[in-house]
Amino acid sequence: MAAVLSVVPGLGQLYNLQPVKAAFFLLATILTIGPAVLLITAGERLGTTLLHRGDGTAFLLLALGSVIVFLALFLLGLAFWASAVVDARRTAIEISEQRLSSGRWWFFRL
Repeated sequence: MAAVLSVVPGLGQLYNLQPVKAAFFLLATILTIGPAVLLITAGERLGTTLLHRGDGTAFLLLALGSVIVFLALFLLGLAFWASAVVDARRTAIEISEQRLSSGRWWFFRL
């Protein structure tokens, strides 16, 4: 159940009664939404494009750079999300089997 709830990063940790870790995952996700939108749109308003300005080459290079940065951050975000799912699942298994925490980093024992 914790792994299913971790579709939204942090909910699996809340299910496992780890509020500090859940708050970290939720805040990290929320704080990256705005910059991701800016990278996708290259800072442009709706209804305008980079080509209407007449500064084609410079702005197209800027747009290409922002796409590359977005893809890199997107892949890092996927890795972050996957780590939240794996952590929620492992913690739920440890709780259900009443085992001590396996030797994970200090952060994952919060």
